[in-house]
Amino acid sequence: MISQFELASYQRAVRTLLSSPLITETYPDVHALPLVRRWADELRNDLVASFGYRMELSATSARLIRVIDRLDATQPARTASDRPFDRRRYAYLALTLAALGRGGNQLSLSELADSVAADAGRIDGLSFSTEKAADRSAFVDAVAWLEVRGALTLADGSARRWADDPDAGEALYDIDRDIVHAVYRPTRVLQHLPGVTSLLTTSTADSRDTRRREIGQRARRALIERPVVYFAEVDEDVANVLRNGNAVADVERLTGLAVERRAEGIALIDTSGSFSDRRFPGSGTVAQTALLLIGEIADRVDSPDSPPLAELVPPDERHLAGEVDAGLPAAGVFHELADAEDRAEAGAPDPPACPLLENGWLAATMSGLVDRYGSTFAAQWRADPGRLLDAALGLLAEMRMVVRVEGGVLALPLLARYRNVVVQVRKRKAEPTLFDLDLP
Repeated sequence: MISQFELASYQRAVRTLLSSPLITETYPDVHALPLVRRWADELRNDLVASFGYRMELSATSARLIRVIDRLDATQPARTASDRPFDRRRYAYLALTLAALGRGGNQLSLSELADSVAADAGRIDGLSFSTEKAADRSAFVDAVAWLEVRGALTLADGSARRWADDPDAGEALYDIDRDIVHAVYRPTRVLQHLPGVTSLLTTSTADSRDTRRREIGQRARRALIERPVVYFAEVDEDVANVLRNGNAVADVERLTGLAVERRAEGIALIDTSGSFSDRRFPGSGTVAQTALLLIGEIADRVDSPDSPPLAELVPPDERHLAGEVDAGLPAAGVFHELADAEDRAEAGAPDPPACPLLENGWLAATMSGLVDRYGSTFAAQWRADPGRLLDAALGLLAEMRMVVRVEGGVLALPLLARYRNVVVQVRKRKAEPTLFDLDLP
């Protein structure tokens, strides 16, 4: 039993491990690993009981082995400049991990690149040439992702200089093999998977008590993994658990965060500022533009004087699974040993139709916002309204306020939470002109 005096420290450890499933001596910061070590026993017991998660602790890392119930496109790996990884970067990351697993304790960047290039050349549809600047840049992004997490430590040189000119630059890395092995922990043999949904969890219930425990764990996992849980997107058993106070109270006690309930769903609100990977509302031009867009979208959806909007059903995880499986190297699957069929979230209903905001309307609205508030936007965004619109909609999609579809976006209920935001525009002091100067 954790005393009230120490509860805040324990909750901070829970939030740290849930938000950073891989913790090292330097990632996400130097204080995280000692904090998790202090509460290791309690964390192991509570996380497996509440969520079905398993924590592994080594000399240099803590690894949370999570259970995945559904595919999620809102938590991509990101580059140092905060751009989501594309297919090529994910492929290079996987091949880099494989190469590091075969290597020693130290390796040069050019040697690592040659190894990854050789493996990439054996995969249909993938290539890596150190002569191409785009390939080098993607490869260095994958290496930098591992470096941030402590799997690689730069001993000498510069990866960016090598990316600019491999003949003039080089980098030497120390390899932490414990962290390399902790980064990638597949729960199944990938060559036995006919599709990505085979990685999802399946029920092992053989009794009523086991089934009740699994449903409770799925409900708690949904609450901490998703920005918002819409009741219409989960099966009835999970929705009933979330409407009930017990499982939700467990999550509040463990994390120290507050839960907000609405008719359409439930969300865990990060009042601590230390749990979410994306803060909203936030600072910066993109976040502020997203807030402005919310008000415009909400007004358009509820406007009685405008023509009614078309409504579409948001694409479900089968759509996302198809996009992922399109890149699966089918020749590498051992079909004789493959799982019988892909899995989807059991019993999840079809979501309700949502209003469609078309691209033309969004572009016109963005143009109006730039006209009204552009003086407060950063110069690079003000000069490219189309890119600003794309970035703002991307943020709203990550927060599950809109769903991007062909032709526009679908408005989701969470938008209404922020629709009455008040925007205060601070005018910048005008720069003096020649006629304002006092000349002698």
